Amino acid sequence: MLDKMRKIIEDNNLIEQGDRIIVAISGGPDSVCLLHALYQIREEYNLELYGAHLNHNFRGIEAQIDAQYVSNLCDDLNILCFIKSMDVPQYAKENGLSPEEAGRILRYDFFEEIAERVGATKIAVAHNENDQAETVLMRLLRGTGLQGLTAIHINRGKIIRPLLNIDRNSIEEYCEIHKLSPRIDKTNLESIYKRNKIRLELIPYLEENYNPNIKDNLVKTAEILKEDFDFIEEKAREVYKELVNLQRDDSLILPLQSIKELHPALQSRVIRLSAEQLLGRQEVLEYKHVQNVLELIERGATGKKIVLPLGLVAKISYENLCFSTGEEGNKLFHYELPLEDTFYMEELEGSFAVRVVDRGEVKEISRDKYRKCFDYDQVKSILNVRNRREGDRFYPLGLTGSKKLKDFFIDYKIDRDERDRIPLVCDGDEIMWIVGLRISEKYKITDKTTRILEIVFYND
Repeated sequence: MLDKMRKIIEDNNLIEQGDRIIVAISGGPDSVCLLHALYQIREEYNLELYGAHLNHNFRGIEAQIDAQYVSNLCDDLNILCFIKSMDVPQYAKENGLSPEEAGRILRYDFFEEIAERVGATKIAVAHNENDQAETVLMRLLRGTGLQGLTAIHINRGKIIRPLLNIDRNSIEEYCEIHKLSPRIDKTNLESIYKRNKIRLELIPYLEENYNPNIKDNLVKTAEILKEDFDFIEEKAREVYKELVNLQRDDSLILPLQSIKELHPALQSRVIRLSAEQLLGRQEVLEYKHVQNVLELIERGATGKKIVLPLGLVAKISYENLCFSTGEEGNKLFHYELPLEDTFYMEELEGSFAVRVVDRGEVKEISRDKYRKCFDYDQVKSILNVRNRREGDRFYPLGLTGSKKLKDFFIDYKIDRDERDRIPLVCDGDEIMWIVGLRISEKYKITDKTTRILEIVFYND
């Protein structure tokens, strides 16, 4: 088995000289075999190994015994081990996830946390050939797309799976030969979960009555489909990069019409890539979540939104599909603007520069949307910058009357959640400038203007 693992590592370039590897250990045969096998080849690759065990709090005292076993095993091998206990059932309930999905998310978060802490280059997990076959069959039975049928990848990012093409019998024999006495989760021997039924009942039935090599064939199918998947995925990433109009750490914007014009296969992948980009993890969205977003796109009603796993929000804003990692509250701000100085605003991550000059010093009135000039003699009160308030009205340049600020935002198709972020430069309570959009008719430069107030906004 050890030689077969070496070949898997070499053929797929899973490990390089000097790698620091986090090894995920549940205490069961697969993960115990993986840890011990990597320990056996550590000198060949000059590896530094670390153990990682997460207690999911599903199995009470049995789970605590698993943790103790893992700790003792790592001590025997002189491997530093990190053990953590988390309330996975509660996390699943709070985030609307299945227990299995919640456990997977928290496990990989834990592994990444340790990897960052110790400077690890790889995270090794113990999926094997049987897991691959079971996963393909399980996803086929419940209904899935091309991505689902590619099942488990041998490497993705930092994640490596050195045992993926090794069958479970070989793994159990390895544990027996080396007297490792791994822990056995008794629930894996009961047909109470779908995966267990596939493992204990369906696959043996198919082997006996249809194809004795069913597991090998399922694994080969996954490998063949993965080539097609990788090609489409590469194209989807190219399209995604072209579509993104605006991106911050907590949000991104995609043009609605452009998404509608994509082939359905690319539409779903662009949605998944958006979630991946914002949440920093793959495979967050299930098929039903992607379909919900597609339905939102089809309706195209401004202001409509849906909440996706882990607090991700998808919403329609006029001609755009917007993704964000949560709803921002109404953060009020109001500051006095000093003359002849620069004023930084943390809320906007930008600065205002204000100065007053004689008319003769300004040869041309700026048309830059973030640099505006005003008739300073019309300013009657204290200059300030704030965000919108209930009942705000404004005299847009070029119009004779006033307009509700709310109606102005609607006319400009400013999304409701963005309106609180737009700064308003004011003369007391009077709005002089909706920054980036329009100045007030009441403060425009005329032939009678003698002094000019120049205000510049720099988005740091």
